[in-house]
Amino acid sequence: MKLKFQHMLLSLMIASFFIGFVYPDMANAASKQDKSAKRTALMIQKIKQDAELEKTNMQAQFDMQKKKLEEELASKDEQLIKTEKSMATTERKLKSLESDIAKVKAEKTALDSKQLETQTQLESTQKILADLNAQYKQAQADLKFNDNQRKTQSTHLAETTKLLDACEIKNTKLHQFGTELIKIYDKPDSYEAVMRKESFFQLKRVELENILQAQQDKLDDEKVVSRKPAY
Repeated sequence: MKLKFQHMLLSLMIASFFIGFVYPDMANAASKQDKSAKRTALMIQKIKQDAELEKTNMQAQFDMQKKKLEEELASKDEQLIKTEKSMATTERKLKSLESDIAKVKAEKTALDSKQLETQTQLESTQKILADLNAQYKQAQADLKFNDNQRKTQSTHLAETTKLLDACEIKNTKLHQFGTELIKIYDKPDSYEAVMRKESFFQLKRVELENILQAQQDKLDDEKVVSRKPAY
């Protein structure tokens, strides 16, 4: 700004000198020089005023820009402080998030291990269930076989019981018949009594009684005792 003012002042002085040199008449030259000097003084004063006004305006603009820059700088500082606080908060959240991620990973690892263990137990349980199912089917087959065997044995037992009943009836009749024969011998009629009085029969009486007693014992031994089936 100061260099611009000096340049304008130098230009005015050169112009005044040039005007005085052009006019040869000294009186006119003096008058014109005086007028020129006044005009120059007025111009210089005007230039000074303009310069002061421009300086004032520029100072006002400078102050305004300075204030604006200071406000912007303060705003930037405030934003920077907020940003730093936000970054600190973000870092804390990031650390907390990293900790949470580590916990989740640990829980996932434990869950995977538990799932693998559960899968192993499930496979073992399924194998045991399959074995039990096979055993159940075998037991059902054995039960069916045993039931068929029981039915067959029941049929055989019924047939055997029927045969035993028939044998028991026949044996009873045989025992009864033998007993009646012995009774006939013990109580003979008149004809048999006469025959037994013969000397031959008298000699053989003891032997015959022994034989008859032996036969009676055999008949008693051969008699079937009736029994009810124990089932």
